[in-house]
Amino acid sequence: MSAVNFEEMKGKTFTEIRVTEKLCEVCDKPIRAEEKVLKTIVIADYDAYSNLFARQRAHDRVEVDVEENKIYLYHHDYPGDVHPDCIEKL
Repeated sequence: MSAVNFEEMKGKTFTEIRVTEKLCEVCDKPIRAEEKVLKTIVIADYDAYSNLFARQRAHDRVEVDVEENKIYLYHHDYPGDVHPDCIEKL
């Protein structure tokens, strides 16, 4: 998120998407990811931009795709699954 500056986002409408990465219990790498569209926001002024920065602390990771006008809010979940390769290593 810090790689995107206000001027790149100013005046644009973005779709917020929550991405829940289901992680392997052994290696902590993603097994699969689930996406859900949350809402659309407009970065009309610097307050909206700084509010986005403040809210990013509630997520594991935030990525902004300026070309596609999407903001990805990543969360991690441990569903109790393990990669087949990780099972073999145990």
